[in-house]
Amino acid sequence: MNQNGEIRFRADSVNLLNIVVKNRKLLLITAFSVLVVSTAISFFIKPLYRSTVILYPATGVSQSQSLFGIQKSAIPQFGDEEATEKVLQILKSDNIRDFIVAKYDLMNHYGISRKARYKYTMLEMKLKKYIVSRKTQYSSVEINVLDPDALTAADIANDISKRIDTAFNQIVRGAGKKASIAINDSYKNQLERVKEIGDSLGRLTSTSATGQHSPEILRLMNMLQSENESLSAIHNRLTEARMTAEQSLPYIHIINDAKVAEKKAFPDRSIIVLASLFSALLLMIFILAAGEMITKDE
Repeated sequence: MNQNGEIRFRADSVNLLNIVVKNRKLLLITAFSVLVVSTAISFFIKPLYRSTVILYPATGVSQSQSLFGIQKSAIPQFGDEEATEKVLQILKSDNIRDFIVAKYDLMNHYGISRKARYKYTMLEMKLKKYIVSRKTQYSSVEINVLDPDALTAADIANDISKRIDTAFNQIVRGAGKKASIAINDSYKNQLERVKEIGDSLGRLTSTSATGQHSPEILRLMNMLQSENESLSAIHNRLTEARMTAEQSLPYIHIINDAKVAEKKAFPDRSIIVLASLFSALLLMIFILAAGEMITKDE
């Protein structure tokens, strides 16, 4: 330390400690001002409340619905990653998004003007910010909803989780209806084929002198048996498709419903104030150090 009270470590460098000591009053005034302003600003930031739903895919997601591309299994499978990915994909679907947007009038709720040029882009950004679904380490699905209203946050989260079953069943029923139409055409064609062979066999039997011992009759009888087996298989597929087109099954098990939050999740005023204070002081010290360097160069 020299006679002026300055602490010197290197004669050719700007000593930050000296700068802090020399400008301590200015830095204290800056710190106090930042504390007051940042605290005031934090009170003007609209608080957000978080509600969370946790769920697992039900057996139906990994069960014997070939129309949905899944394998047969009669055992409930919790933590099935493939099923979890299907649920996450459904959560991103237009079915759920459009339902929630319409029910809660989110365009107006998020303050987006219907005359805005990019209103749908703005809405999509808000949805990605305030509604987030993710897979947990246990392969469950977590749905988080942030909203300025605690009750609305909980309602949206719960409605999204309930809508998953509806979305799944609509997809599966739609696939079942399309399959029913295609299989029904095959069934009609096969039924006509069996009828033609039966008619031919009937005519040949009534006119044949050797009866059932005729090679042609035996050939037609074998053919009729084979075609009837095919008809039965197609009928089974048609029955399954029709059942799928009318089904309504649960596809999720909700572990935790969303509750109305008692405390806000955002903003954390202490973090805002401390971050503002640290940034302002760091900037001020940098400016003072730069000033010292310029003065020395001169």
